Amino acid sequence: MVSQGNRFLKRVLASLVTLAIAGAAQGAGQAILTPDTTNFFLIAVSPLNGAPISFSTKPLGRWLDLSVTIDSSTIGSLRHALQIGSEVWVTDQLSSIIYRYSAQSEKPRYLGSISSVFNPRGMGVVNGEMWVACGDTGSGPGIARFTPGGQLIGSFAAEDPFAVLDLDGTSALTSNIQQNRLDRFGTTGPIGNSLGVWSGTSNLDFPMQITRWLDAGVPRILTVGFSGNDPGLYVYDPATGAYVKRLLTIAFLPEVTVVNPRGAAPLQNGEILWTGSQGIFALNVTTMTSRVIYTGDNFVCAYSSPVDFNKYCPGDINNDSLVDDADFSVFAAAYNDLLCPTLDSGYPAGCPADLNGDGMVDDLDFTIFASAYNELLCP
Repeated sequence: MVSQGNRFLKRVLASLVTLAIAGAAQGAGQAILTPDTTNFFLIAVSPLNGAPISFSTKPLGRWLDLSVTIDSSTIGSLRHALQIGSEVWVTDQLSSIIYRYSAQSEKPRYLGSISSVFNPRGMGVVNGEMWVACGDTGSGPGIARFTPGGQLIGSFAAEDPFAVLDLDGTSALTSNIQQNRLDRFGTTGPIGNSLGVWSGTSNLDFPMQITRWLDAGVPRILTVGFSGNDPGLYVYDPATGAYVKRLLTIAFLPEVTVVNPRGAAPLQNGEILWTGSQGIFALNVTTMTSRVIYTGDNFVCAYSSPVDFNKYCPGDINNDSLVDDADFSVFAAAYNDLLCPTLDSGYPAGCPADLNGDGMVDDLDFTIFASAYNELLCP
């Protein structure tokens, strides 16, 4: 039956030249995403100034409520939301799961979960792969490597990493929470070969997220120092790893003073967004004062990373930046099944071929897929 369906769909696809798809285009724009691990939200703010983004179908700033598609009793501690191609992956550190969603601005679709990890933390896109810092890769702490489609392709040992960042195309950094430093590993040749300690001497303690920052036009590596006597944002020279300075993270709220950061992301207005146990804040790097972006009772916000909704590509089911025969094979099989699967709990099991998110893979999805198939290349 599947082969007959494949031949039928293939003939229809071959006959298509152009299609105008009403409603298929997604809202454009960019955002910075931060998990609110207490309330299971992904908060979206403007990369310009940190203002919560207004979506037409949901509350201000709330791009995604994971409890709609994931049983909230199974969610442990959300750590990092990061885009790879047409998808946004979300690590759940305590539940040892990575949740995958489509990078659609208004109606992100749940695409399924990855459970072949233990204690996943921060992530980084390295040479087209998704690298995940894990508490255990089978033989101890390290980095697990995945294809953009979610297939595990390897791992290597790293001492208790909490984050990973592509440094220069040939090497990547990890934050070592045991030794309170940044380590460097090769990304070409022998992938994962240790290149030694990278960061220079500083008071960095419990390093968490690693990101890039332009300090008055000068490229820098920014690392979150979560604890110790001098928490804050630690700045390093990307060429040498030499320590440059520390930026203070202090936010005064009515009932608590927040000083311990967890994540960070530069804003286009010159401020640095940082996250803490009570929300999201913006640091003025001149005055070393912070303003509130998002906060509330018992909010715990984690890492922050940019997302570009323009990169979402309808029909790229295997997330390889093409809409081709490989995607067609997956779509055709789902088209024959029609109904998307659900779990015993009633929550969706993940249905990537359901391109309009209505719980079925039918002619409406086929129309969207056919248009994308004609374009072939993703943005």
